[in-house]
Order: sequence, then structure tokens, then C-alpha cells
Amino acid sequence: MFKWVTIVGAMCLYAVPAQAQSAGPKAAPSEPVEILEIGFTDAGLSGAGGERLKAALADAQFVAVGEDHGFAGAPRLGQALAKEARVYGPLYHAVEVGPVTMQWVRARLASGGLDAIESGIAGKPLAFPFLSNREDAALADGFEHGNMVWGIDQEFVGAPMILMDELAVLAPDSATKARLLAIRDADIAALAKGDFENIWLNTADAVQFSELAQIFAESQPATAIIDALAASAQIYRLNNRGAYLQNNEERAALMRGYFLDQYRAAPAPAPRVLFKMGAYHMGRGTTPTSIYDLGSLLPGLAAANGLTSVHIVYLPLGGTVRVIKPADGKATAVQPYEDEGVGAILAAAEIIPERIGPTGHYLIPIAPLRHLLAGKKMNALPGFAKFVLLGFDYLVTTRDAKAATAFEATGK
Repeated sequence: MFKWVTIVGAMCLYAVPAQAQSAGPKAAPSEPVEILEIGFTDAGLSGAGGERLKAALADAQFVAVGEDHGFAGAPRLGQALAKEARVYGPLYHAVEVGPVTMQWVRARLASGGLDAIESGIAGKPLAFPFLSNREDAALADGFEHGNMVWGIDQEFVGAPMILMDELAVLAPDSATKARLLAIRDADIAALAKGDFENIWLNTADAVQFSELAQIFAESQPATAIIDALAASAQIYRLNNRGAYLQNNEERAALMRGYFLDQYRAAPAPAPRVLFKMGAYHMGRGTTPTSIYDLGSLLPGLAAANGLTSVHIVYLPLGGTVRVIKPADGKATAVQPYEDEGVGAILAAAEIIPERIGPTGHYLIPIAPLRHLLAGKKMNALPGFAKFVLLGFDYLVTTRDAKAATAFEATGK
């Protein structure tokens, strides 16, 4: 998703257990499949689809937006949802970025907003995912200028390009500082060529992290950075040796832990949170990587507080998308988007294609689709399409998706 997965190998398998076959004749759906026009801007949600989502927000402690990465629409949808959800009280935002990287991001949002993010990653566009796009960063900046944003993922493979600078400031001697800056510079050079295999987080072993921990033993800020990078390196090592199930299990456990740490530290007893992450993380049930991810935690946690979780997936049928594609001094590129499951769902449901217009966005409540396709039709779908049907409440789609705007592409 956002094709970062082809780089980091975090989502490599489509291994969803088969559902039980239907033994009898297909029952009629309990309600018709609706396709509702929806608009979303800084002012909030609009259209029949917008009204449907507004109603769903009233009792929602968690609003989980899953996406295929690289689109401008998903974070813009997030901004509109945040606008509407704040009617019910304070709102936090959880993102697919590591916690120490998020400290770096928050400091820059507080000091200079999006321009400070852009200048901070100039020449280092792969330092972290997603917030390196203007629309995603704008969504984060809208949460009290970043102060209510939680980073709850592993540190990205490119994070040392910015975090080594942070460690260098704390270094106890010039030799250590030079060592750290050499790691930074080597990663910048490697990632400029798309050489992910030889960057530091993919090659550093436990001995190197132990050495750094000893050097910085007296510095709590430095220890927090080193510990986060060490945990991430362990997850990447699992992926690099092909232990994909354990890789995804450990990443999901890390994300749950980081999320719950922030959740428990929030001053409100039941903090309300808007998530925007890859669809695999936000759906309920077994993911296409054969694990239970963060989306499966949210319904029960909300129910314990007498509230709900609303799961929305943003998946286009067509348009353009931004992907990782290092070339000609740029880390990303815009290319046509290939549908990854929505078309198969609509075809199985025998929905007339013209119900989705050539432009604009459309909201489809998913429960009627689940009922309509239960049994053999669902089992015949690709694994990701089944996951969407079973794991989400609403689908937002379009035939005219717009690619996200990477900071490196703004020309500033």
C-alpha cells in the first residue's frame, strides 16, 4: 500500500483463511446496496454519504480510516471526519510513523508548520512515510498543530537520516558524533539510488545497538531513540530473512503497545482517536498477512466504554497514485492506479458500473454487500477483497483518484 510495502516488505502475503461454504440457497440481502455521493473539504462532510458518516460519528470513540497509500483523498477525508468528530469533544490522531520520528515531526509543526517539515526532509524524502506528503502532514498539523498526534508504528527504514542528527547533538564525544553522521550520510546516498538493502536499519545488528546504548547510557532522550531504532531493526531483520508472519506479528504487537501507551497517558478516560493507516492495520479480523492487527483491538475497547468504532476504507477504482520509485534525483513518482479489489467486489455484487460516476467520491455501506455475497461468492473473491468486506463498515471510492503531493515534488 502506497507501494512502500514493496520496499519494507511489511505486507507480503495474501493468506486469508477460507470462509465456510454456504450450504443452502442464497438469501436475499437484508437491505439494498446503496451508493451515495460524498464530498469532503476542510469545512467537513457533505452529500448523502457525508450525512451517513456524520450519523455514525455520534457514538464513535474510534474512527479508523484504512487506505491504499499514496492518494490525496484519504487524508482529506480524514480532515473532514476530524472536523465533524470534534463536535463531540477533543480528538487525537494516530499515524503510521514511529514515536521518536513523531517527536521530530511535532517539533517542526509547532515551530513552522508544513514548511518546517518540508525544509527538514529536503534531500531526505524517504526519512519517514506518509507525512512526507503534504496532505497527510496537513491532516496532522490540524490536531492542535501536531500536539495531539500519536506516532504508533515502528521507525521507518529511512529514519536514521533524521534521527542520527538528533543523536549527534547528544553525543558525548567527537568520535561518536562523526560515527553517527557517517551513518546518516551513507543512508542518504543509498536511498537516493533506491538501495534499501544496504541502509543502516537493514544491516545493523544487536551488537551495534548495544554499543550505542552503552555510549549513551546517561542520556534518556538518546536511549529512547536507540531503543526505538533497535526494535524496528529487529522487525526488519525478520522480514529480510523471510520470516514474514513473525515480522507482521511483532510489528502489530509493537503498534498495539505504542497505541496503548498513548491511550493510557491521555487525560480523558476514554480518549477519542482518528486513525489513518494502511487498510491492513485498520480492518477487523484476520488480515491478508494472517494476523490480527490494530483494527481488531478497537471494537472491544470502544464497547467497554459504551461507544463504537467506525471502520472506513478509502480504495479507488482508478486515477493516479504516488509510489516509491527512486529515479532522476526523486524518490517518488506518480503513475496510473490499478484497482486492487473494489472492482471485483462490485462485479460479484452485479452492481452496474455506471453507478460510480467518472468523477467525485462515493460512499458504499459495506454490510449489505457482506450479506449479498456471503458464501460461495465471497470465497471466490481475492483475499484482500474479502478482508475489506468483512473488516470495514464503509467503502469510499472514486474513478478519479488524485495522487498525494510529496514535499519533494512541490518545487520549493
